[in-house]
Amino acid sequence: MKFADKVKKMIDDAPAITPRMQVNFGPLVVTPLVVTWQGRGNPPEKVSLTDYMKAIGLDEDDDVELDPQKQSFQIRFSMDLSDLNPTLNFPYEREISIVENSKDGKIKTDWSATVLPSLEKVFGKNWYEKILPNGKKAAPVLYVAAENVDSLVPPREGKKNFGVPKFIAVYPDRDTCIDARDERYPRRDSNAETPEIEEDDEAEEEGTFPAEAIESTINLLNSSKGNKKSTLKLLQKHPFGDYDPDELLEAAIAAMGE
Repeated sequence: MKFADKVKKMIDDAPAITPRMQVNFGPLVVTPLVVTWQGRGNPPEKVSLTDYMKAIGLDEDDDVELDPQKQSFQIRFSMDLSDLNPTLNFPYEREISIVENSKDGKIKTDWSATVLPSLEKVFGKNWYEKILPNGKKAAPVLYVAAENVDSLVPPREGKKNFGVPKFIAVYPDRDTCIDARDERYPRRDSNAETPEIEEDDEAEEEGTFPAEAIESTINLLNSSKGNKKSTLKLLQKHPFGDYDPDELLEAAIAAMGE
């Protein structure tokens, strides 16, 4: 086979890339938000829908009308990661603008293309009745799993795409959620004895880590919105095994292609 043909065959036989999908597990808190723009150069005012209604003198059963020229509606989805793993002392939190796809379908939004379909798939068409307080009924405590998928909104130059939640499962209780988490991310038994290595066994290459440790570290970094200092501080507690925190973080960043 000619050299050029060999290269062409190797290209044709190249494997497809397998995406490393981050999945978060934990209790879900849903907070509707009203965002009021304060003018160019000023940060918007963001309050919960409940507080906004109280501030303008509306009762619980009153309709709410926002000024589309000055205001927008968002929903904050927050998962308390520390509930299942105390070393992860921050939430996975994303605020999604409630904007539908364009009428011709050419411009898609995170809400209509990703978040809403996943809510309907997991909770049904009446998803809002199952995850929000309704009348005198308080919001239930729900343990869920959500993939963190890339946002359809291009990030600003030099910024990372931190993703949006795509819900994939709801669990009947905390223990079931923990079982599902552990099945995806097997936990290292720190009390287990280290097996003896035969002299002729091939030693593990220095500086390499198990795939689950790398994936868990990537999840940690993404959940902290790319904050390396915060991630390193958490890795120093060795949540994924007795690995060097700096080296593990460096390996995870390299695996992300950054």
